[in-house]
Amino acid sequence: MTPLVIAQITDCHLQNDPDQNYRGFDVERHLDRVIDDLFLQTPAADMIICSGDLVHHGGPEGYQRLSQRLADLPVPGYWIPGNHDDAQLMHQMGYRHSGQLNQRTVVTKGWAIILLDSTSDPDGQGGGSLSRSELVFLEEQLLEYSSLHCLVVLHHNPLPVGSEWQDRIMLGNADQFWAVLAQHANVRAVINGHVHQSWELVRDDIRVIMTPATSVQFKAGCQHLVLEDDPVLSLPAYRWLALHRDGQIDTSVKRVAG
Repeated sequence: MTPLVIAQITDCHLQNDPDQNYRGFDVERHLDRVIDDLFLQTPAADMIICSGDLVHHGGPEGYQRLSQRLADLPVPGYWIPGNHDDAQLMHQMGYRHSGQLNQRTVVTKGWAIILLDSTSDPDGQGGGSLSRSELVFLEEQLLEYSSLHCLVVLHHNPLPVGSEWQDRIMLGNADQFWAVLAQHANVRAVINGHVHQSWELVRDDIRVIMTPATSVQFKAGCQHLVLEDDPVLSLPAYRWLALHRDGQIDTSVKRVAG
């Protein structure tokens, strides 16, 4: 049986004005390169998941351009907000394109993909949490799809990554999140953005897979924010995931040259 293939893009940081750079980079062009590249891959993606910080200041123009891009593609796209997003505006924009972008759980090929909003209780520095209702939703979905393998998607990293400034703004109520997951043996992995780096960690036999940005990358292991200067690691990137019927996941990061 063919696996479920997902392309994850994250942390696009689109500006209201597409000609305006973010941290000195043309992030609009970076996103174009990533989307063009992912449709050259074999096997083709079955869906695209956009995991937050899609625009930088929550303005409607960036969402409009992104939602139109996704609507024009031959596979379904879904999105969740990050700390730089306006979740309410995203919800409104998503419904202008049949509501598909706002779908919270996608069930296909023996998998349930559960998409969460981790932007509750912002700390003003980039951190966020899962609201009580979001934790209840997660619990309900894991129970409803207990016979399926589950992939959980959120923006904020639920485990530290060893950078002092990033670990301060990880998922604020990670302990509550892990307490929910601990009650369900069908969770195979968690994927997130936010860190602008590639990580593959494990907690309680659940893989935690973090994906670098389409916009710019941050150097790992730093006390303060430092832009990545390695010529390969600094390239715009996305993640490829192949979800197999037996619960196994193959994954790799694809970095896109200019």
